[in-house]
Amino acid sequence: MLYVIRHGKTDWNLQNKIQGRADIPLNYVGIQEAEITKKILDTIPFYKIISSPLSRAKKTAEIISNCQTPIVTDVRIIERDFGEFEGLRKESFDYTAFWNYSLNNQYVKAESIQELLKRVYNFLDEYKPIYETNNILVVTHSGVIPAICCYFKGIPKNNNIFTYHFKTCEIIKF
Repeated sequence: MLYVIRHGKTDWNLQNKIQGRADIPLNYVGIQEAEITKKILDTIPFYKIISSPLSRAKKTAEIISNCQTPIVTDVRIIERDFGEFEGLRKESFDYTAFWNYSLNNQYVKAESIQELLKRVYNFLDEYKPIYETNNILVVTHSGVIPAICCYFKGIPKNNNIFTYHFKTCEIIKF
């Protein structure tokens, strides 16, 4: 079984800012969310925990693991590169078009939607033999989780992959 969790809350989440690859740490609430998630998952024996290399995801993974399960980082589940939009508020640009699969907009610096899906699908394909027979926990970001959902559920009919959106520390199972 594949368990996927979005990292805990950060100050930029509270400010509705795009974090992208900025290495923003968990805030107090995010640490508490990770502690609650740890208690929920405490009885599940994880074969491996795989985290994004960004500190907000790694810290969430460390809290959940409590040194009981090995944690590895994988750059393929790092947050989407928001490039020129990083640090902006969502309402300051066409956020819906940014997530539209059929548009696949190309940006000066930001990662296209199809580039995102390609790297996340590559990650999921590699680990498939393991999560088909073992419990694996993936700790990642709100921009990566929609790509994971597309892998298992397909592209939403409206072509907006951000239709698959989850709260901080929400648990999703595949």
